[in-house]
Amino acid sequence: MKNLYKILFFSLTLLIAYSCDNSEGENEGKFDDNPRTGWVQFVTSGQPGSISIDTYDTSNLLEVPVFINVPISESELLISYDLVAVSGPNPSTVFSNDGVLVNPANNSTHFFFSDLEGGVLDVANGGTKDPLTFNEFPRIQFDIAEAANISETMVFDIVMTATDRDGVTVGVQGSDRPTAYRIQICPTLDASTNNFVGDYNLTVTSGNSLFGGPVFADQVVTINEGDNGPFSRQFDVAYEPGGSDNTMTVTFGFSNGQVIIDSGLSTNIGCTTLLTLGGDSSSILPQPCDDSESLTLNMLDFEGGSGGCGVADVPLVVVLTKV
Repeated sequence: MKNLYKILFFSLTLLIAYSCDNSEGENEGKFDDNPRTGWVQFVTSGQPGSISIDTYDTSNLLEVPVFINVPISESELLISYDLVAVSGPNPSTVFSNDGVLVNPANNSTHFFFSDLEGGVLDVANGGTKDPLTFNEFPRIQFDIAEAANISETMVFDIVMTATDRDGVTVGVQGSDRPTAYRIQICPTLDASTNNFVGDYNLTVTSGNSLFGGPVFADQVVTINEGDNGPFSRQFDVAYEPGGSDNTMTVTFGFSNGQVIIDSGLSTNIGCTTLLTLGGDSSSILPQPCDDSESLTLNMLDFEGGSGGCGVADVPLVVVLTKV
């Protein structure tokens, strides 16, 4: 008989523990009476939401974890979601997702609730636990290889819309539980996409040359694919200290998500030796998402003391904006 009492007491304790859901607002206490009810939401807005085709390993799926706050979930839970285009290509035509996430039977992340509330699941914002390392979290998955051929930035929202179970809601009415998650995918900057190929406004934001007057005049330049493959670029521009007809070639490229400017770029002039320009290795910038953004080239005039003019490594900042 004592054992029976112990079992009953243990069962009651479990029921109480499973039933506590800490729902908020108009729904405060809504799920307390039935541990088979609850809600679903995205884990955190802090997960990486922007990726680049050029740096992402497309053999890996992009996964967005979902939090299932249903204490007892004895059968599969189907969660419907839409892919809503914000800008660029339509995600529904790019990806083959069927719009349904299946949470397996007997799978719940309810016991991670305090971790979620305390922020320790949010790795991007300093949390100590990554939801993607726990099998309990179902994930909406994307095959990024399907987006490999987009030519402009794609921004879309994953919006959870419904579940197939009464009593399990999407979010909690009256609270700020996140039920939408935004993703940005940057296209490859391969020259075949025409990103940073064509006519661009050139401006220098770092001031005049030490010779007096501009280094490069404000003008429109034409960027072409360079000699080092589809991720290289070049344009011709007059190095003004040598005169408006003193044309030089600026070469740069995109590598490992960065803008890399070549060194030893001849200006055709100098004081006692040839003056060259090059990239500023102390100020390398990430590559833009696409050419709807400006491209900044952090360069050095009198690179390494070249030119024999008594100065070295004078910052030269060039900004290129699509015409």
